[in-house]
Amino acid sequence: MKQDAAVVLVDSRQGFIDAFALVLQAHRRLKFAGAAPSVDAAVARGLTRGCDVIALGLDERNGVEDIGRLCAAAPDVGVVALVGPDGERLLLEALMGGVRGWVLRRSGVKELLEALEEVAGGDAHLPAEPVRSLVAATLARPPASAPLRTEVLTGRESAVLDCLAAGMTRHDIGTALNLSDNTVRTYVRRILRKLHVHSAPAAVELATSVRHG
Repeated sequence: MKQDAAVVLVDSRQGFIDAFALVLQAHRRLKFAGAAPSVDAAVARGLTRGCDVIALGLDERNGVEDIGRLCAAAPDVGVVALVGPDGERLLLEALMGGVRGWVLRRSGVKELLEALEEVAGGDAHLPAEPVRSLVAATLARPPASAPLRTEVLTGRESAVLDCLAAGMTRHDIGTALNLSDNTVRTYVRRILRKLHVHSAPAAVELATSVRHG
Protein backbone atom coordinates (compact mmCIF):
# COMPACT_ATOMS: atom_id res chain seq x y z
CA MET A 1 0.00 0.00 0.00
CA LYS A 2 1.28 3.47 -0.85
CA GLN A 3 1.84 6.09 1.81
CA ASP A 4 -1.02 8.51 2.47
CA ALA A 5 -3.80 6.53 0.81
CA ALA A 6 -6.75 8.90 0.43
CA VAL A 7 -9.94 7.87 2.28
CA VAL A 8 -13.43 9.20 1.60
CA LEU A 9 -16.17 8.62 4.20
CA VAL A 10 -19.79 8.22 3.11
CA ASP A 11 -22.01 8.04 6.18
CA SER A 12 -25.18 9.75 7.35
CA ARG A 13 -23.85 10.06 10.91
CA GLN A 14 -22.03 13.38 11.09
CA GLY A 15 -20.71 12.58 14.56
CA PHE A 16 -18.99 9.46 13.25
CA ILE A 17 -17.52 11.36 10.31
CA ASP A 18 -16.10 14.05 12.59
CA ALA A 19 -14.62 11.52 15.02
CA PHE A 20 -13.12 9.26 12.37
CA ALA A 21 -11.70 12.21 10.43
CA LEU A 22 -9.71 13.08 13.57
CA VAL A 23 -8.44 9.50 13.77
CA LEU A 24 -7.32 9.62 10.14
CA GLN A 25 -5.48 12.91 10.69
CA ALA A 26 -3.18 11.09 13.11
CA HIS A 27 -2.77 7.99 10.96
CA ARG A 28 0.58 7.36 9.25
CA ARG A 29 -0.68 5.60 6.13
CA LEU A 30 -4.21 6.89 5.58
CA LYS A 31 -5.37 10.44 5.02
CA PHE A 32 -8.81 11.99 5.16
CA ALA A 33 -9.88 13.17 1.69
CA GLY A 34 -13.47 14.22 2.29
CA ALA A 35 -16.88 13.05 3.42
CA ALA A 36 -20.52 13.06 2.36
CA PRO A 37 -23.77 11.92 3.99
CA SER A 38 -24.84 9.84 0.98
CA VAL A 39 -23.55 8.15 -2.16
CA ASP A 40 -25.39 10.68 -4.34
CA ALA A 41 -23.72 13.57 -2.53
CA ALA A 42 -20.27 11.96 -2.75
CA VAL A 43 -20.61 11.45 -6.51
CA ALA A 44 -22.05 14.93 -7.08
CA ARG A 45 -19.14 16.54 -5.20
CA GLY A 46 -16.57 14.53 -7.12
CA LEU A 47 -15.22 12.89 -3.97
CA THR A 48 -14.94 9.52 -5.71
CA ARG A 49 -12.28 10.91 -8.05
CA GLY A 50 -8.70 10.74 -6.85
CA CYS A 51 -9.29 8.72 -3.68
CA ASP A 52 -7.93 5.25 -2.95
CA VAL A 53 -10.64 3.75 -0.75
CA ILE A 54 -14.18 4.64 0.34
CA ALA A 55 -15.76 3.73 3.68
CA LEU A 56 -19.52 3.41 3.16
CA GLY A 57 -21.82 3.25 6.15
CA LEU A 58 -24.87 1.15 5.31
CA ASP A 59 -28.01 2.51 6.96
CA GLU A 60 -31.44 3.88 6.10
CA ARG A 61 -29.86 6.55 3.88
CA ASN A 62 -27.20 4.45 2.16
CA GLY A 63 -28.47 0.98 1.27
CA VAL A 64 -26.72 -2.07 -0.12
CA GLU A 65 -28.19 -1.21 -3.52
CA ASP A 66 -26.04 1.96 -3.52
CA ILE A 67 -22.83 -0.09 -3.54
CA GLY A 68 -23.16 -0.90 -7.23
CA ARG A 69 -23.67 2.77 -8.13
CA LEU A 70 -20.70 3.77 -6.02
CA CYS A 71 -18.46 1.14 -7.60
CA ALA A 72 -19.64 2.20 -11.07
CA ALA A 73 -18.79 5.83 -10.29
CA ALA A 74 -15.36 4.85 -8.94
CA PRO A 75 -14.38 1.58 -10.68
CA ASP A 76 -10.75 1.73 -9.57
CA VAL A 77 -11.51 2.56 -5.93
CA GLY A 78 -12.04 -0.09 -3.26
CA VAL A 79 -15.19 0.14 -1.14
CA VAL A 80 -15.36 -0.92 2.51
CA ALA A 81 -18.88 -1.38 3.88
CA LEU A 82 -19.51 -0.51 7.52
CA VAL A 83 -22.59 -2.38 8.72
CA GLY A 84 -24.80 -2.97 11.72
CA PRO A 85 -25.20 -6.24 13.66
CA ASP A 86 -27.76 -7.65 11.20
CA GLY A 87 -25.65 -6.77 8.19
CA GLU A 88 -24.44 -10.28 7.39
CA ARG A 89 -27.70 -10.99 5.56
CA LEU A 90 -26.63 -8.32 3.05
CA LEU A 91 -23.15 -9.73 2.45
CA LEU A 92 -23.88 -11.65 -0.76
CA GLU A 93 -25.66 -8.70 -2.38
CA ALA A 94 -22.83 -6.40 -1.29
CA LEU A 95 -20.19 -8.69 -2.79
CA MET A 96 -22.13 -8.83 -6.05
CA GLY A 97 -22.25 -5.03 -6.01
CA GLY A 98 -18.46 -4.87 -5.80
CA VAL A 99 -17.66 -4.25 -2.14
CA ARG A 100 -14.16 -5.42 -1.15
CA GLY A 101 -14.20 -4.75 2.58
CA TRP A 102 -16.76 -5.64 5.25
CA VAL A 103 -16.64 -4.38 8.84
CA LEU A 104 -19.27 -4.54 11.57
CA ARG A 105 -19.72 -1.21 13.34
CA ARG A 106 -19.29 -2.90 16.69
CA SER A 107 -15.84 -4.18 15.70
CA GLY A 108 -14.29 -0.81 16.44
CA VAL A 109 -11.92 1.67 14.82
CA LYS A 110 -8.91 -0.65 14.69
CA GLU A 111 -10.57 -3.18 12.37
CA LEU A 112 -11.96 -0.42 10.16
CA LEU A 113 -8.48 1.06 9.78
CA GLU A 114 -7.08 -2.38 8.92
CA ALA A 115 -9.81 -2.90 6.34
CA LEU A 116 -9.16 0.49 4.75
CA GLU A 117 -5.42 -0.21 4.54
CA GLU A 118 -5.90 -3.66 3.01
CA VAL A 119 -8.47 -2.54 0.45
CA ALA A 120 -6.46 0.55 -0.45
CA GLY A 121 -3.55 -1.81 -1.11
CA GLY A 122 -5.61 -3.88 -3.55
CA ASP A 123 -6.53 -6.70 -1.17
CA ALA A 124 -9.86 -7.65 0.39
CA HIS A 125 -11.04 -7.57 4.00
CA LEU A 126 -13.99 -9.91 4.41
CA PRO A 127 -15.45 -11.81 7.40
CA ALA A 128 -14.22 -15.40 7.31
CA GLU A 129 -17.22 -17.30 8.66
CA PRO A 130 -19.99 -15.65 6.60
CA VAL A 131 -17.87 -15.93 3.45
CA ARG A 132 -17.26 -19.63 4.12
CA SER A 133 -21.01 -20.11 4.55
CA LEU A 134 -21.70 -18.34 1.26
CA VAL A 135 -19.12 -20.45 -0.56
CA ALA A 136 -20.52 -23.65 0.92
CA ALA A 137 -24.05 -22.68 -0.11
CA THR A 138 -22.90 -21.83 -3.63
CA LEU A 139 -21.04 -25.12 -4.03
CA ALA A 140 -24.10 -27.02 -2.87
CA ARG A 141 -26.18 -25.63 -5.74
CA PRO A 142 -26.37 -27.26 -9.16
CA PRO A 143 -23.78 -25.68 -11.48
CA ALA A 144 -26.45 -24.22 -13.74
CA SER A 145 -27.86 -22.16 -10.87
CA ALA A 146 -24.62 -20.27 -10.32
CA PRO A 147 -22.96 -19.59 -13.68
CA LEU A 148 -19.53 -18.00 -13.66
CA ARG A 149 -19.84 -14.49 -15.05
CA THR A 150 -16.61 -12.89 -16.16
CA GLU A 151 -15.60 -10.15 -18.54
CA VAL A 152 -12.81 -10.59 -21.05
CA LEU A 153 -9.43 -9.45 -19.77
CA THR A 154 -7.36 -7.09 -21.90
CA GLY A 155 -3.91 -8.14 -23.09
CA ARG A 156 -2.22 -6.10 -20.37
CA GLU A 157 -4.53 -7.47 -17.67
CA SER A 158 -3.77 -11.01 -18.86
CA ALA A 159 -0.05 -10.24 -18.67
CA VAL A 160 -0.41 -9.00 -15.10
CA LEU A 161 -2.43 -12.11 -14.18
CA ASP A 162 0.27 -14.34 -15.72
CA CYS A 163 2.88 -12.57 -13.61
CA LEU A 164 0.78 -13.09 -10.48
CA ALA A 165 0.47 -16.77 -11.35
CA ALA A 166 4.26 -16.94 -11.64
CA GLY A 167 4.54 -15.75 -8.03
CA MET A 168 5.84 -12.27 -8.81
CA THR A 169 5.25 -9.42 -6.39
CA ARG A 170 3.44 -6.34 -7.60
CA HIS A 171 6.70 -4.39 -7.59
CA ASP A 172 8.34 -7.10 -9.70
CA ILE A 173 5.39 -7.00 -12.10
CA GLY A 174 5.79 -3.25 -12.47
CA THR A 175 9.47 -3.65 -13.25
CA ALA A 176 8.86 -6.46 -15.74
CA LEU A 177 6.02 -4.68 -17.56
CA ASN A 178 7.38 -1.14 -17.16
CA LEU A 179 4.45 -0.05 -15.01
CA SER A 180 4.27 2.01 -11.83
CA ASP A 181 3.22 0.29 -8.60
CA ASN A 182 -0.06 2.27 -8.65
CA THR A 183 -0.79 1.17 -12.22
CA VAL A 184 -0.17 -2.46 -11.30
CA ARG A 185 -2.53 -2.07 -8.37
CA THR A 186 -5.19 -0.65 -10.72
CA TYR A 187 -4.79 -3.58 -13.12
CA VAL A 188 -5.12 -6.05 -10.24
CA ARG A 189 -8.33 -4.37 -9.08
CA ARG A 190 -9.75 -4.57 -12.58
CA ILE A 191 -8.84 -8.25 -12.83
CA LEU A 192 -10.52 -9.02 -9.50
CA ARG A 193 -13.65 -7.14 -10.53
CA LYS A 194 -13.88 -8.82 -13.94
CA LEU A 195 -13.33 -12.29 -12.51
CA HIS A 196 -15.71 -11.64 -9.59
CA VAL A 197 -13.14 -12.65 -6.98
CA HIS A 198 -11.74 -10.75 -4.03
CA SER A 199 -8.05 -11.60 -3.88
CA ALA A 200 -5.15 -12.12 -6.26
CA PRO A 201 -4.67 -15.80 -5.25
CA ALA A 202 -8.34 -16.45 -5.99
CA ALA A 203 -7.95 -14.84 -9.43
CA VAL A 204 -4.91 -17.02 -10.17
CA GLU A 205 -6.73 -20.16 -9.00
CA LEU A 206 -9.78 -19.34 -11.13
CA ALA A 207 -7.70 -18.58 -14.21
CA THR A 208 -5.71 -21.80 -13.76
CA SER A 209 -8.85 -23.92 -13.40
CA VAL A 210 -10.41 -22.36 -16.52
CA ARG A 211 -7.27 -22.85 -18.61
CA HIS A 212 -6.87 -26.46 -17.58
CA GLY A 213 -10.53 -27.35 -17.83
